[in-house]
Amino acid sequence: MAFYCLYFFEECDRFTGAKSADTVCAVVFRLKEGNLNTQRTQGIIFDLDGTLYQMKFMKIKMTVRLLRSLVFLRHLSAARSVVRQNRFGGRAELLATFYGELASRTGKSVQQSRTWYENDFYRAFIRVLARWAEPRAGLTDLLVKLRQGGLKLAVVSDFGRINDRLEALRIDPTLFDIIKSSEDCGALKPAPESFLSVARVWGVPPQEILVVGDREDRDGEGAHHAGMSFLGITDKQNAHADFYSWKDALIKLELTTNCGVNV
Repeated sequence: MAFYCLYFFEECDRFTGAKSADTVCAVVFRLKEGNLNTQRTQGIIFDLDGTLYQMKFMKIKMTVRLLRSLVFLRHLSAARSVVRQNRFGGRAELLATFYGELASRTGKSVQQSRTWYENDFYRAFIRVLARWAEPRAGLTDLLVKLRQGGLKLAVVSDFGRINDRLEALRIDPTLFDIIKSSEDCGALKPAPESFLSVARVWGVPPQEILVVGDREDRDGEGAHHAGMSFLGITDKQNAHADFYSWKDALIKLELTTNCGVNV
């Protein structure tokens, strides 16, 4: 889908001398229906890692923090991938399977795997975020504006300790109506359970919810399976057609508030 927002602002600036949101909305609504999603957005679900902040050098910094337990870190992704392929009855069953898989791959006990994940891993994760990560530029102002515009906001992450991670990033958790880990729903992304759980709590039809994330294979597919719209965030050049730089995504999300539709 072509991204017209920057063009709109340039045209508004050329004809009116100001980048007027009202003028942009008027232009948006004059577009042919084929180029406009007229479904009203009532809620936005944000991914956390890689979406609300850049993941640059995170793996290196986590490796340095966890040098004494690299055997666990080395097999973390593979163990999570096994769990990602299945659905479970809830958080306890999902984590029990994950700890068993991690133990099998590392040669450690299930209890050692649990202790490492719940203590060492999250302690390092939160400390790295607090010291090295920064929220996206203009994020807090955007969230405040979205809330003032009447939109419901949520964060859905595959990992837990979300409140702690948001606070480490200096992002106010109270800006979100719902904070949820996919683990709590018994299925990691791209399973749609966590997204649909948010929709049920809000009482909002899935088609009126926008998912914002940095992974097509997890956030994008999860949104698709849930019947929700998707907006991709990327820090790379020549990205997928549904992905935009954070700067462009800011404009697109502000239009969602100003115009009340997805563009």
